[in-house]
Amino acid sequence: MKICFFTPAYPGAHDTSHYAFVKQLVDAIAAQGNECHVVSPYNVLHYKKIVHRREMYGAGIGRITVYRPYFISFSGARFLQKISSASKKRALKKATRQLPNGLDFVYCHFWNSGYAGYCYAKEKHLPLFVATGESDIMKMFTLPADLSDFKDFVKGVICVSRKNRDESIQLGLTTEVKCEIFPNAVNAELFHKKNKIACRKQLGLPEEEFIVAFVGWFNDRKGSRRVSEALEMVGGIKSIFIGKGEQEPDCEGILFKGYLPHDKVPLYLSAADCFVLPTLAEGCCNAVVEAMACGLPIISSNLSFNWDVLDESNSILVEPTNVEQIAQAIKSLKEDRYLRDILSDGALKKAESLTIEHRAAAILSFINKMIGKR
Repeated sequence: MKICFFTPAYPGAHDTSHYAFVKQLVDAIAAQGNECHVVSPYNVLHYKKIVHRREMYGAGIGRITVYRPYFISFSGARFLQKISSASKKRALKKATRQLPNGLDFVYCHFWNSGYAGYCYAKEKHLPLFVATGESDIMKMFTLPADLSDFKDFVKGVICVSRKNRDESIQLGLTTEVKCEIFPNAVNAELFHKKNKIACRKQLGLPEEEFIVAFVGWFNDRKGSRRVSEALEMVGGIKSIFIGKGEQEPDCEGILFKGYLPHDKVPLYLSAADCFVLPTLAEGCCNAVVEAMACGLPIISSNLSFNWDVLDESNSILVEPTNVEQIAQAIKSLKEDRYLRDILSDGALKKAESLTIEHRAAAILSFINKMIGKR
């Protein structure tokens, strides 16, 4: 099939990590014999590196073309925002003129790209699908004036969690019959369980210590400071904090703190004993799924965005703002080796169904069903 993707960002030489999960999905779909065209506008004020406006990679069974129309975006006064919006619309219009004929459908990440994709899909009479995985849809998307037309035109909605499905329905963007849940997935060749001692030796980490891992922005939403406070409360625990941001953890026992390229993260996760992320809002957290694939017991939020991947078989779910609960969960895993092993086995078992190849195939099957293809 020929597929057009609309996405607000896409990795390239200028930025290898932003929206890496979208590239991962596109690569998996292309690898199943499909021709993929990705429209990803970029703000020229954000990047110092040269961004090629059109890139092609892959050959034979999987071919991908990326179109990067540039636009200028300003923040501040309303008239500046109007200029930014008009610039982005012109950029998208220019990019879509380069798209080939014979496309089978349009696929948009997320609802904010969904409306841009809707304008193109409606013009070309193509089925439109939207993937929703926002932590907060309303912070990223302004409801269109022609909401009823937009809602009717969308053929199907790929939801990463029941939270995103329910929020999309409540906002009047879609109906339940058009939705199906596909939790985020991992590249199993990159994220898988490794020998813990070997990883610690490679990184120069102590072999006998209990080590907690955190991956995410250092901010209030992800909870870096809450994890830091919980570790201080328990005491005597080493930790790894992968990320960056203004709310840096400052507890004792930090073995590593800072940003890492995505392909370096599995080594550090495999060196840890458990993963802690008391996040306040997600679609479906990639970091949680990646930690599960590395065989880590999970301590995370008892909120609906986690319920499609986490349960008592692989995690301890806590109230994310309750530092005492987070500390008690960490203490339980530190002191109970049997519990750690049980939750580790559960995490690995769940992660087996959350590979990117499986997710790509399931999404394509859903799309084919919704557009009436075999």
